[in-house]
Amino acid sequence: MPYVWGGGTPSGFDCSGLAQYAYAKVGVSMAHYTGSIYSAFPRVTGPLQPGDMVFFSGLGHMGIYLGNGLMVHAPHTGDVVRVSPIAGRRYVGAVRPS
Repeated sequence: MPYVWGGGTPSGFDCSGLAQYAYAKVGVSMAHYTGSIYSAFPRVTGPLQPGDMVFFSGLGHMGIYLGNGLMVHAPHTGDVVRVSPIAGRRYVGAVRPS
């Protein structure tokens, strides 16, 4: 699927739209904005678990942690939704949806 700024459907996602769409499938609602998502859920204080939402670049980007140092995310305009390592990014923190 392509990256689409403000996108929140399978025709195109941005990073927070991807998380919003995925979690809605399991009954968890959230805003379509990284800062609001980061503020809405408990911070992860221990090791990351699959399903945690991970944040980078001063909350300018986020992904969903898959395990083994990987996340799924919608990177930027001109790219597609993909699985990437979280290493090498400006990590801010993670939250665990309830």
